[in-house]
Amino acid sequence: MDRNDVKSRTGVYRRAQKRLDQGLSICIFPEGGVPDESVILDQFKEGAFKMAIAHKIPVVPIVFYDNKKRFPFTFLSGGPGPVRAKVHHFFETGILEEEDKTTLMKEVRSVILNELEA
Repeated sequence: MDRNDVKSRTGVYRRAQKRLDQGLSICIFPEGGVPDESVILDQFKEGAFKMAIAHKIPVVPIVFYDNKKRFPFTFLSGGPGPVRAKVHHFFETGILEEEDKTTLMKEVRSVILNELEA
C-alpha cells in the first residue's frame, strides 16, 4: 500500500472489508513502515482497529521477536533463521463502538511493547 496515495489506501481497505465479509481472516500490521531500526515499536495506525470494531472481530496481538534481526532496513544485512512469535490474549470487540478504537489501539500496542521490552 502506498500510504501517500488515497486510492491505494482505499483499495486495500476495501479488499480487506470484502475478505472479512466473506468470513475470511486477515492479518494487518498497524505499525506500518519503520525505517529507523532504533525504534522498538512505532505508533499504530487506527484503520485495523476501526475495521475490527466495525466487523465485531477480535484483535489478536502477535509479537515477532526476531523481525528486526531477520528483516532489517540496512541493505545486505539480516538473513535466514528462526523467527520466534508469541500470540497474546484476544481483545474482543463485540461490545465496542468506533469511538473506542483509540483505547483498543493503545491497549494492544502496550501488550506488544511490554513483551518486546522484557
